[in-house]
Amino acid sequence: MLFLVIAMVVLPCGCQPELERFNRKARPMHQDVPHLLCATCKLAVEEMVELAASARKQTPGGKVGEDDLIEIGERICDPDTDEGEWISMYDVSQDGKGRPLKLEKQEYLGECRRECRTIAASCAKVFDEFREDLAEVLWKDPTVGVERLASRVCSKWSRVCPANQVPASYERRDEWWMPMDEDSFKMREMEKQLNRLSEKAGSQPVKFVDPMGGMMMGSDGWDEEDEEWADPMSRMMEDFAGHMGAPDEEL
Repeated sequence: MLFLVIAMVVLPCGCQPELERFNRKARPMHQDVPHLLCATCKLAVEEMVELAASARKQTPGGKVGEDDLIEIGERICDPDTDEGEWISMYDVSQDGKGRPLKLEKQEYLGECRRECRTIAASCAKVFDEFREDLAEVLWKDPTVGVERLASRVCSKWSRVCPANQVPASYERRDEWWMPMDEDSFKMREMEKQLNRLSEKAGSQPVKFVDPMGGMMMGSDGWDEEDEEWADPMSRMMEDFAGHMGAPDEEL
């Protein structure tokens, strides 16, 4: 059973620090960001073009204002929004030390843990500066292609493509990719719907907290120094595999 707690509820002082730990977003792996900028930029531009086309289909006359496109651009890098949920479908991988970092699309949405926040940070590093310019191009030329637009944004403007070569000594710490279960998906959709209403009303956002979520993330998934961090889920899986492979104890 999934227990939901609304973070807006007033709790005794002693409970607040623990609730804040569950409520905080995972930290990006900042050392990975420079190596993901090019790939993330191209994917974000593709998503932006698709969302703009979808918005035109839903608008009478097929016309979408520049402000509407800027609003899409403001959310494209936020995995907690509909526009940015594409980020949750990608896993970060590396084939070995010194090899390029890759974004591998998964079949389902995943839990937004450290790698998800790392992709989001890579996206924001480009789009925070160029989202208005991108929106202007899409507004003036609705037929612009993805490749042409990606070349302009990722190569000409931000110059994050082509990607810089990964140092021969660089080896990232991987994080276990977790698909989002049905209960988590329902909780997330309910939260997004309530927050859209809160945004329109100008009221405080709502945040649901799954008490088990912090346990699955691990407290060391939030505040640790990057070089000391190890994914708690990976440790659990390694321990499980070790127990499964261990010989039976003699009676």
